[in-house]
Amino acid sequence: MLSLRTRPHGTTPTEEGAPLPPCHTCAGRSHCLLGRAPREVQMAGRVVERRFRKGETLVRQGQSAPVLQILKVGTVLLHRRGAEGIDRPVGLAGCGHALGTTALFAAPAELSGTALGEGRLCEVSAEALRSVHHGAAALSWLEALSRENARAQAQLADWSGLLRMRGATARLASALLLLADLQRSTLVRLPTQAMLAALLATTRETVARGLAHIAQTGGLVRHDRWHCAIVRPRLAALARGMAEPVSGPVASAAWCAAAVVKHADAAAPPPQPSFSRARTSAASACAPLP
Repeated sequence: MLSLRTRPHGTTPTEEGAPLPPCHTCAGRSHCLLGRAPREVQMAGRVVERRFRKGETLVRQGQSAPVLQILKVGTVLLHRRGAEGIDRPVGLAGCGHALGTTALFAAPAELSGTALGEGRLCEVSAEALRSVHHGAAALSWLEALSRENARAQAQLADWSGLLRMRGATARLASALLLLADLQRSTLVRLPTQAMLAALLATTRETVARGLAHIAQTGGLVRHDRWHCAIVRPRLAALARGMAEPVSGPVASAAWCAAAVVKHADAAAPPPQPSFSRARTSAASACAPLP
């Protein structure tokens, strides 16, 4: 992936003048399909980074997209239309997730993807990537693509598995852990309660009560309506159905998380910056678009 602020034309020269792959300067390359791809594959197509808006459809079921998209910052709702013609949410995608990989095989997408908020992604021509069809580079590219598809299937299985868990609190705690993994941070940007309810096959009221209960038991520290700091050990315990009072190391972790948030709030000069602008993923180290 490429920071357009640094090099808008897709290459970064070395000191000797030889071009480096377009993803060389991206902080998120270690968890990106293109970032892990061989040099020849990275150089095959021109990578373009762009913003997307909340509610924008990034990929549509049944259509073959001309580009492969890699999420850099932001969260995307994955949903699928069944035989009855109703779209239902099946999971979420986050930093490093590849959308539209079926386009590499000239096949239509099996899922739709809708942005839950503003974010950034990288696009590269599917036709250009398909042109890498010989030698060791092609084999390594197919291996990387196979691993990405396996990872995507595992993530969807994790979201599907939440519905088999007993107890709304356990399901919600597991969902928060999955969100933290997607956003690659313990500072989590929450979807709407209605969206969480749809993903967990419950009601908005149940989600609201569950979030309040998890906060009271030390699993998260609410910053505002949309953001929270999670305490992973406590959430893992709640996901396993353990609801005993907070104590010991878990209590200390919850207290430290709360102290960090309160200290940050107290130290920030007025007016305080919007927390919604904070970058909560590893890809935030990349330079922002102009």
